[in-house]
Amino acid sequence: MKITRALAATAALALIAAPAAMGQNADPNARAHFLSPIKVVGKQAKLKVRYRCASGEALWVSAKQAKSRKKTAKLTKEGSSEVSVAWWQSHRNTFTCDGQYHTAKFSIDKVEPGSKGKLKKGKAWVQFCVTQGEETLILSKSGWVKVKRGAPQPY
Repeated sequence: MKITRALAATAALALIAAPAAMGQNADPNARAHFLSPIKVVGKQAKLKVRYRCASGEALWVSAKQAKSRKKTAKLTKEGSSEVSVAWWQSHRNTFTCDGQYHTAKFSIDKVEPGSKGKLKKGKAWVQFCVTQGEETLILSKSGWVKVKRGAPQPY
């Protein structure tokens, strides 16, 4: 009986940890879709995303570009910010996780440590991640998104 409970507890922990370790969403109903190109205006860029998550404490949005500003597999790998010429990101956007779909524009820039370079016209590898605590990945969406320069907004 004790062995069965121990095995069941171990299996349950493995199921909880597996999605984060494998890059899968801990929330099977969580979704994200990039709805717009990244629009760069001055020192800030915005990306429109439709997303759904039931819970989450932190949101990270990141965009990286290679020198060619074209798609390249090296930017899809772990640690690719080291080989990118441009990396803009933010952990500062507000978001809502209540199980419903939401559409919002998220900002990225070079304010946070490690960010660098200038996003230019072309393609960027984008990562959109919602986490619960430091280890549970609730939602992860990555993909290539077009980058375009925008006109300054009138006041």
